[in-house]
Amino acid sequence: VMVQVTMETTGTMLVGTDIAAALTVLDAYPQIEVIGLNCATGPEQMSEHIRYLSEHCTRRISVVPNAGLPAVVDGKPRYPLSPEDLTRWLVEFVERDGVSIVGGCCGTTPEHMAKVVNAVRGRKPMHRSPQSEPSVSSLYQSISIRQDNSFLIIGERTNANGSKKFRELLAAEDLDGMVQMAKEQVRAGSHMIDVCTAYVGRDEMSDMTRLIARLATEVPVPLMIDSSEAPVIEAALKLVGGRCIVNSIN
Repeated sequence: VMVQVTMETTGTMLVGTDIAAALTVLDAYPQIEVIGLNCATGPEQMSEHIRYLSEHCTRRISVVPNAGLPAVVDGKPRYPLSPEDLTRWLVEFVERDGVSIVGGCCGTTPEHMAKVVNAVRGRKPMHRSPQSEPSVSSLYQSISIRQDNSFLIIGERTNANGSKKFRELLAAEDLDGMVQMAKEQVRAGSHMIDVCTAYVGRDEMSDMTRLIARLATEVPVPLMIDSSEAPVIEAALKLVGGRCIVNSIN
């Protein structure tokens, strides 16, 4: 299984996911053998992300760039990189960053690929010693479980069993207020947010899925799904683009 992500010129994926968060999520799947980048930009714009993968990704790395960033000329896209330019970049990725698989996406031609094949044939990727840190992520960013200067701080106020204010907002079905409580915890320094909607007399499944659907895109830090009901946990995880921690299984 080979997975490639597309990083935009903004430095993130289209929804705002950075390369660290993408790697954290993909690292959870042992069946993935290759992780890399393709499309959207040329190799120059991929260089920083490839360097990150080189230093942190324990799988083989692939890179399949466009022939540079396209410009519209006479109503048609034109890609600026010549076969020689693309080849120079891909050889550098192999020799400097230990990339194992190279190719070409938009704007590349048989001439581009012929040059690349001839240049990388027989070359060995640079030896890498990647350092993978146990991490969790939101849709946007990764957080290392080991904090150098602090504990991993988990905000517990968005918990119906531990916060009277949150419980009142839940009873009033005030989703905006509950999301605001999560954001306040992030501003106060929380690295993760615990979410528990279990309360007597309420539909936990409905409460959890409605709230998680909002938090997954509106809160930048990872989430902790807090429930003793397996179906509730599963439903919540399906709504989160990042990698979560599961809490309170008994």
